[in-house]
Parts: sequence; structure tokens; C-alpha cells
Amino acid sequence: MKKNKIKLIGSLITLGLFVFLSTGTVYAGQYGEEEYNLRFKITKEVRIQGDTEWKDKVTDVREGEVVEFRIKVRNKSDDPADATDDMKMEDFLPEEMYKVGGNGLTEEWDNFDPKDEKVFIIQAKVGSDEYDSDVRFEKCVVNKAELRWDGEFQGSDTATVCYGNIEPTELPKTGAFSTMGLSGLVLLVSGLVSKKYLKK
Repeated sequence: MKKNKIKLIGSLITLGLFVFLSTGTVYAGQYGEEEYNLRFKITKEVRIQGDTEWKDKVTDVREGEVVEFRIKVRNKSDDPADATDDMKMEDFLPEEMYKVGGNGLTEEWDNFDPKDEKVFIIQAKVGSDEYDSDVRFEKCVVNKAELRWDGEFQGSDTATVCYGNIEPTELPKTGAFSTMGLSGLVLLVSGLVSKKYLKK
């Protein structure tokens, strides 16, 4: 009986493997945005102006500071005949930010040869009204860039900017603490001494 059960389980496993292997194979990039990244690659990074390192995210952006976004677009093709025209990069700044310099939010170009790379830098600031708050807060917004070839979507990437009113609350100076502490100690000792003598 036990052997029959083992044979039955073995048959079911074999049947399952046969059904699985007979179905069509799904390759990476067959679905979703990955299929668009086979020929072109777009990457986006950010930094606070003056910093040397580009990152996916910046934090503690102060009011008035300039934030720089760097968008790179690369033609990954190895075929010399694969020069392309009608390329378009479009950047979507979040409503909390506004552009102050650099390249345009929309850039178009032709003659994009294999292994060529285009680099765009956009400078922006967080709106001053975003900092108008009486309470401490931190907020993060996402900036997105998209790539199109001949009107067809080819990929996108994002970078994150965080800002807020996160200054630590100012504490009383040490001198004030010392004076208050000393006064309290004097009052406490005086009270104990008075109580002691009153009991006599």
C-alpha cells in the first residue's frame, strides 16, 4: 500500500513537471517596463548644489538651496546601423518645486548613435511656501523623467527630494539651568533646616 502511494506521488510530480515545461517560457522584459530598456537606458540622480556625490535621494534640503537633477540617456545598441532620431526626454517636476536653471524639462534630439550618451542637468528649488509651518515636519517628493523614441515610451527613472522644518527646539542656556537649580536647592535646604528647628 505504501509503495502504491509513493508511485502515485511520483507520477503526479512527473505530470506536473511535464505540464510546466510544456508551457511557453516568459523571458525577463517580456512584460512591464523592462522590455523598453533593451535598447535604451535612462537613469536619474540628484544632489544639493555644491555636493560632489550624486544620489537617488537627498534629505534635509534647506529653504533657498538649489537641487540639481542629472538625467542620463544611453543608446545601448551594438549595431552601427542603429542610429536613431526623434528622441525625447521629459522631466516632471513635482508641484512643490520650480525650475531655476539648467536644461529644459523637455529635450528632443536626433542622430543618437550606438553607445552615445546624453546628459541633462536641471536645477530647481523647493517653493518657499512649503516651509511655512509652525510645527516640525518632513516631506518627500518624487521627480520623474521619461524617455520616448518616435513617440513610444522607452523607460523612466526617479529621484527623491526631502525637506522640512526639522531644526531642533532651542533649549534654555546652561546658565539659566544652573541659577534655577541653585535657587531650588537653597530653598529646599532652608525648608528642611526650618522644619528641624521648629520641632525642638
